[in-house]
Amino acid sequence: MPTLFLLYFSPVLVSTMGGLGATLLSEFEKITGPMNVRVIELITAGGKGGLQIKVVIDKDGGVSLNDCERITRLFNERLFILSPVDIEDYTLEVSSPGTQRVFKNKREYNLFKGRRVEVILEKPPAEAAGTVIQGILEGMKDGNVVLMVDGKVLSIPLENIRKTRLNG
Repeated sequence: MPTLFLLYFSPVLVSTMGGLGATLLSEFEKITGPMNVRVIELITAGGKGGLQIKVVIDKDGGVSLNDCERITRLFNERLFILSPVDIEDYTLEVSSPGTQRVFKNKREYNLFKGRRVEVILEKPPAEAAGTVIQGILEGMKDGNVVLMVDGKVLSIPLENIRKTRLNG
């Protein structure tokens, strides 16, 4: 059975993760940082077929196929030249978050500011007519997710959110 490591780019999780995940993330950031590209998620899974590395990236204005290809090429070259980790067989997948990405941690509420989202609530707030709200994400403030809905600011406690996803 393959071992699955899930690593979200967060200073706390990276510092406690150590080892392979932190090394790979560091190498990706050396490539993506100068390109103003953010690493949203990095997942590694090892097994008999070698290491599988999946990286989700984003940048202002969105990620193109060209961005994914360029980062893939640069990362492959970096691993070959620097050999920061002992990896012989690996598969690398670099992708955008997609238009329907489900948020996996609260950090994503600030990463995706300005994007259209759909929020599914546990219970409807007084200001809304239902448990599904669509709007423009303004970020997080004081433990609340802030949305612009029909020209009005709506603040939703994070604990009242069942699921949030990008919506287009």
